[in-house]
Amino acid sequence: MVTSPPHVGPVPSLTPEPTPTIAPGVPSAHPWSARPSGAIPIPFSPWYDRMKRLADALVAGTALLALSPLLLTIAGLVRLRLGAGGIFFHQRRLGLDGEVFEALKFRTMRPPDAARGLLSDEARLTPFGRRLRSTSLDELPGLLNVVRGDMSLVGPRPLLPEYLERYSEDQTYRLDVLPGLTGLAQVSGRNTLSWDDRFDLDLEYIRMRGPLLDLRILMATVPKVLRSEGISEQGHVTNSVFFGPRRIGEHAIRPVADAGELRFEIVHRPSGTAVAECSLVRTGETTADLGIDVLPGAADPELIRARAAEMMLGIARAHAVETVQYESTGSSVPSQLPPRLGFLRVAVDGRAIDVRTLGKVER
Repeated sequence: MVTSPPHVGPVPSLTPEPTPTIAPGVPSAHPWSARPSGAIPIPFSPWYDRMKRLADALVAGTALLALSPLLLTIAGLVRLRLGAGGIFFHQRRLGLDGEVFEALKFRTMRPPDAARGLLSDEARLTPFGRRLRSTSLDELPGLLNVVRGDMSLVGPRPLLPEYLERYSEDQTYRLDVLPGLTGLAQVSGRNTLSWDDRFDLDLEYIRMRGPLLDLRILMATVPKVLRSEGISEQGHVTNSVFFGPRRIGEHAIRPVADAGELRFEIVHRPSGTAVAECSLVRTGETTADLGIDVLPGAADPELIRARAAEMMLGIARAHAVETVQYESTGSSVPSQLPPRLGFLRVAVDGRAIDVRTLGKVER
């Protein structure tokens, strides 16, 4: 077993981000709001849901008719500029209740071609495709998803199915409503926000959703689109891969300064106090041992340990670790990590070991 792992690439900055600036007239998320599992109130109004669905269908259908000349023009340009590969980009996304649907966009990239070096998104994205993205015109086919009932005009943006197992328990609440073409996160920074900020704003929308908030978000979307704000995350064509949460409730993870290896602290955000120390020690090219030490005096050590393990799984994915091994030691350590984290208890030389297989993560 390796006791001093090699440094595996740059450790991302994991310090808690400040609350994002929200568009005028749109309520802001509370920066230190703890979200105990199962405690997120989700407003339910059959009248609101039925009226919203009717408004979605009417507005999206009318927009498709009114914009049909523009849509046909863009479709012709996609075919002319990008050649073979179809007009639309089809991608599986998570919808209401975790159902998978096929989201539509105009294609902005050339097909992958290893012989020409067209494999990465950066290489495949053309100047024409970049202009489509900067104006958000590539999103217009999403109106078809709205008409079909896969999406709403306003709601959390639909994400990839493989991200589902990386959600914290509270982040899964975003699946209790239809995903949207635009949302609170989109008018509050879009892809310039951290993943945790986006999820927090999605949950804030779910708690406060209603016709007035939907209208405010739609009105705030127009100037954001016209100014091409938040189109891409710095250093990425669109945004980075979501590996897992880096803050859960009132706890966040941050790297230990000058540690020179994969060592982190779990911090109680309201007080800024460290409540646990974590490490990821490589034992092979794609395997690592997970260490979690809850500090003496920390309240609710089992909750802290579970949240630490969940956030450290995200760190493991970010560093291409495919199998994580955790051994419980000490009388204060719970017998097993929560089953929802996907660890499997195995016996190794008479010792109880929790093993989590992450598999190869697409980057």
